[in-house]
Amino acid sequence: MKRINLLIITIFVLGITLEILPQANFSTSLHATRKGKVHWYNKVENGGAGGFEVFTNVPITQLGCVECHDAVDANGNQYPPTYTPGCVDCHATNSTWAVTQDDCLGCHSREKTIINMQLPDVHRSRGFTCMTCHKKEEIHGDNGVAYNSMFDPGAIQADCSNSGCHAGFTHPNPGVDPHGGKLHCTSCHAQTNLACYSCHFESQVQTHLKRPYKQITGFIFLVNRTKDNKVHPATFQAITYEGKAGIAFGPSVAHTIVKTGARTCTDCHANFGGTIPAIQDFNSDGIIKFATWNTADSTLSWHQGIVPLPANYQTALKMDYLTYNGNVSDPVQPSKNWSVVKDVADMFQIMFCTPLTKQQMAKIGMDTTLVSVEPINDQIPTSYSLYQNYPNPFNPSTTIRYSLPKSSFVELKIYDGLGNLIQTLISEHLNAGNYEVQFNGTNISSGIYYYQMKAGEFTSTKKLVLIK
Repeated sequence: MKRINLLIITIFVLGITLEILPQANFSTSLHATRKGKVHWYNKVENGGAGGFEVFTNVPITQLGCVECHDAVDANGNQYPPTYTPGCVDCHATNSTWAVTQDDCLGCHSREKTIINMQLPDVHRSRGFTCMTCHKKEEIHGDNGVAYNSMFDPGAIQADCSNSGCHAGFTHPNPGVDPHGGKLHCTSCHAQTNLACYSCHFESQVQTHLKRPYKQITGFIFLVNRTKDNKVHPATFQAITYEGKAGIAFGPSVAHTIVKTGARTCTDCHANFGGTIPAIQDFNSDGIIKFATWNTADSTLSWHQGIVPLPANYQTALKMDYLTYNGNVSDPVQPSKNWSVVKDVADMFQIMFCTPLTKQQMAKIGMDTTLVSVEPINDQIPTSYSLYQNYPNPFNPSTTIRYSLPKSSFVELKIYDGLGNLIQTLISEHLNAGNYEVQFNGTNISSGIYYYQMKAGEFTSTKKLVLIK
């Protein structure tokens, strides 16, 4: 009997131990590495994608960003001055190790703001929490891949089309979705996005205070997501620092999904009779002035509804970038003590997405005669980028796009799963600019392949799938 009791106790203790042991690949997860902010902000030579550091010249280690965390851990204890990300960030070790919604929202402030604004979401109204869609395999980094960003293909597994969600869903009325799968569900069903408008970067640098003019909603930028080459919502982060302005765009799904009341044709197509302020603005002079500062009453107004990111966005998209006129140590609260720095950004960063093409602009009623080919082709990228091929999976050919911020010797090669070289697509010196190349897989078998780009100190590898 004693042996049986001892066995039961051993199994019980072992079960608890196995449950609370750190996940084997947690060290590679974004929750552990915190690489997302570094990749987004840093210069290319500092391991980033060519973000705001390009014009601020302030290392991210001086901003308090990488060290950012909730005020207390999941046990309710204050964090020490220095710490290593671990289980207690999310799991209360003094209870059942369950993760609560508040544990997630303590760090994911954008989603917390959306909830606090009481913006409706059909999933939340049905009792969904973060963990309903974002499974532990994704959070713990179970696949062992160290991603640069949550937007890297494979980093976030949650998607509308997943099994158990809306896999294989088609509208019962084909006229509701005439896009042939080229439009992501959220382009119609996300009610709004959210952006921190014109962050005062001096406050971040000197006092580690996040000071935007305000958080704005009521709009959705439309881009092409490189992950699947579908039209997808995007949002932005805009900052000003020492008289300069920068803006970064990326695909984003604000958790404001509606089942009924989704966008219809006239919400996006001016040529179908829709009244879309951003398109009307563009068609008047070839410029979208997204946001305007009203000097008379010190308020900001901005376009509501969809805002297409035009092919020549670097010259066609403007907004009033603001700076705070008070002290960097002032409490962060609503204030009219702001003024305009400029309405043209010194730096654009477009990550994991591309602007709408001229053809797409024409399809929604934008006057593309106002877009010359030369503003588009002459735009110099701010960073090296290798984009996800499209289509993917493919048969037999696919397009690979890449960007060069300066003249560089470029190599772009295809490898099989064993690392064997299949084909060299590019091996030459190229000027700064945006490029694309076709890869034809007619003479190779179905399977998973990899394409790698090297340019200067930049190296990036992505996966492509050939299905015959």
